[in-house]
Amino acid sequence: MKKILLAAGGRSGLLRMLPLYSALSGLDRYDVVLAGPPSGLLAGDAESLLDVFGAGESYIVLREDGASSIGRTASCMLQYEQLLLNMPPDFIMIAGDDDQALAASLAASRMGIPYASMDAGLRTYDRTSAAEGTRRIVDAAADVFFVSEHSGAYNLINEGVDEDRMFFTGNLLIDTLAAVISRSNESQVLSGFGMEAKKYVLVLLDDPVSLNSLGSLKTIARVLESISSRKPVLLQVGSGVEELFRQHEMTPAFTGIENLRLTRFSGYRDLLRLVKDALFVLADSPVVQAESTVMKVPCITMNPSTTSPATIETGTGLLVGIEEGEILERVEDALSGKLGRNAKIPEKWDGATSQRIIDILERLVQ
Repeated sequence: MKKILLAAGGRSGLLRMLPLYSALSGLDRYDVVLAGPPSGLLAGDAESLLDVFGAGESYIVLREDGASSIGRTASCMLQYEQLLLNMPPDFIMIAGDDDQALAASLAASRMGIPYASMDAGLRTYDRTSAAEGTRRIVDAAADVFFVSEHSGAYNLINEGVDEDRMFFTGNLLIDTLAAVISRSNESQVLSGFGMEAKKYVLVLLDDPVSLNSLGSLKTIARVLESISSRKPVLLQVGSGVEELFRQHEMTPAFTGIENLRLTRFSGYRDLLRLVKDALFVLADSPVVQAESTVMKVPCITMNPSTTSPATIETGTGLLVGIEEGEILERVEDALSGKLGRNAKIPEKWDGATSQRIIDILERLVQ
C-alpha cells in the first residue's frame, strides 16, 4: 500500500484537495493523509465540508504560528518535518500558494520526497506578490506537474519544464463544486439575507493588500453606492478587509449605503448559492472566478491580473483594475446583460479531474 500525503495550502488548496482525498481514500491500494489549515476556513452553516468528503476525523491541522510570513513558513516547515518523519509518504501532492504550501514544498525537497504541484504553472507575473513567489518556488522543486488550464502548461514550458512531467487534468476546484452544489441548492441563505434570486449584486472583498489605501476604499464605496441605487447589493468581506475598514474608519461609509447589506464571508456551500443566484459578482480577488465561470455568472474582478486566464478568455470573468470609471462602465455592461453571453466552460473543468489524476498516479507511484 502506497502512502500519499495531500498538503493543502490555505483555503484554495484545501478546497482543491478535498475531492482528491475522497477519491483516493476510497481505494484500498492507497493510504492517504490530508494536512492543511484550520477547517474553520470552510465551515458552512450546518456541516463541515471535511465531513462531506469523509476527511473530518483524519484531517491533520497545521498551526500557523509566527507573526510574519517567514515565521509562519518556518513553523509549518517544522510541523511538516515531524509529520514526514512520523509517517513518511511515498509521494506528496501540494496545492495552494500560501505559507503552508511553501513549507510543504521546502520540507519535501529537503527530505528528498518526490512531490507534485497541483494547479501548476499558474502565473500573474506580479513579482511583488508573495503568492506569485510561492507558486514559482513550489513549481521549481516539483517532480510532477498537474495542470488545470492551458496557460499553466504554456508557462511551465517557457520556464524550461519537460513536457513529459506535465499532465493536463483539469481543475480540482470544479470537482468540489460538483460534489457540493446539491447541498448548496438547498441553502436558505438568500432568504436569510433578504435577497431574491437574480435580483441582487454580490460583492466580495477578500484582499486587504490590493485595497490597503483610503483612496481605494472610498472608490469602492462610491461604486457600491452607484450600484445600490439600481439593485440590492450584498457585500461580503473577509477578516482582513473587515480590519482594514476599521483601521481607515470606513465601516460607516459602507453600512450607511442604502440598499446594501454588509456581512462576513459565508461558508463555502452558502457562498456557492449566493454566486449562482447573483446578477453578477464584483470581487477584488479570484476567490470565485472558477466557480462563477462554470455557473455562467459574470464576474468582474478589480485586479489587473489573474492566475486563471481561462476564466477571462473563455469564461465569464473580466478584469478591470481599481479605476472608478472603468468599474462603473463594466458594471453597466453586466446590468444590461452584455457580459458572459458567449462564455464557455474551460476544457476539463467537468468535475472529473480527481479521477484523471488518480489514473496518472497509478503510473507514477508503483
